[in-house]
Amino acid sequence: MAAAAASLDSAREASAILARLVESARQMVPTLLERAPDAEQLRRIPDQTIRDFTAAGLFRIFLPRRFGGYELDYGAPQVAIAAELGRGCGSSAWIATVTACHSWIIGMYPLQAQQDVWGDAPDTLSASALVPEKSRLERVAGGYRLSGRWKFSSGVDAAEWNLIVAPLDDGAGTRENVLCLVPKRDYRIIDTWFVGGLRATGSKDVEVADAFVPDHRIVPLRMLKGGATPGSAANPSHIYRLPLYAVFPYNIAAPAIGIARGVIEQFTARARTQVSPNGQRPAESLAMQLRVAEAAVTVDAVSELILRDAEEINRVGRAGETFDYEKRTRYRRDLAYAALSCMRAVDVIHQASGAHGLFEEFPIQRAFRDVHAINAHAALRWDSNGLQSGRLALGLDCSDPTY
Repeated sequence: MAAAAASLDSAREASAILARLVESARQMVPTLLERAPDAEQLRRIPDQTIRDFTAAGLFRIFLPRRFGGYELDYGAPQVAIAAELGRGCGSSAWIATVTACHSWIIGMYPLQAQQDVWGDAPDTLSASALVPEKSRLERVAGGYRLSGRWKFSSGVDAAEWNLIVAPLDDGAGTRENVLCLVPKRDYRIIDTWFVGGLRATGSKDVEVADAFVPDHRIVPLRMLKGGATPGSAANPSHIYRLPLYAVFPYNIAAPAIGIARGVIEQFTARARTQVSPNGQRPAESLAMQLRVAEAAVTVDAVSELILRDAEEINRVGRAGETFDYEKRTRYRRDLAYAALSCMRAVDVIHQASGAHGLFEEFPIQRAFRDVHAINAHAALRWDSNGLQSGRLALGLDCSDPTY
């Protein structure tokens, strides 16, 4: 009875924390919308926005409690927070969720690694570099020597650490990918982020030249596929036992929901008062009314879809049950479909915007570019994620190791 009461109190506390964070995110929307053009010019999130997110606690959603974090359930926080922030700036929503999730990943590392990052500064931020252009990892006494160059390290300018993927050869002809936790002093940021969409995420390259990575800062990715992790003994919350690759895309799909909602809001606000030169009101067009309805219901539907999956993810994780291949494939399918559907919703509204949607000062054109950039991410490509789900449903081989 006491355990049930404690669990209920904990759930209420978590709900109150999330409600506060979402309200903070909602209040930031006008400011983010105002800052968005400058953020695109900078090609990274402004320092003040990073400070605002830090002060509001947005980066602490998955930080372990022992370091002052909230350890919230997985999935719903990203959806709720990004659905607000993305209304103002898609890149800002991306950085908020992606940066926050790195605390979740580091929470799966040995406690000593966590102490290295947060022991003296719980608000320390981390980035990730998961796409090696070239890399070398060699075993040495007490750890490894790491060299190479990696692409797409979102938010790297604000980070003090980086989670870097590198293949490791065991000497017997077998290679496996490991995740190396590397401090900023050991890598160089290379400004390569000259892009059309998600321009303000600052997803630059990083280069490492023969850095030493101690044993406790290396985790094989095979240990992060669901179940006990090196950090789960110190951090007993179920979120540190979730399958990394199967649920990571919540952090990059959720901003698409906010972007699409912002586009609908901006378009309808303008259309309500718009009058064409011939005196007609475009809002009276049945075609326009249907476009708005289609876009809105699409975004609402996929939001509910991935929230339903998130509820299952936390229920299964909390019960210590297995995330079988069907579940992992379905989560990836639904997240990819959510991103795709939000892109289609934005496309419907962007087309209805006509020539006005082409001007740089018009937020809808930025949203159009951002949501297309989100769908270009490998983890959200509908072709690969939908294919895996379809093959599984038809009884065909679909043993993709990344799931």
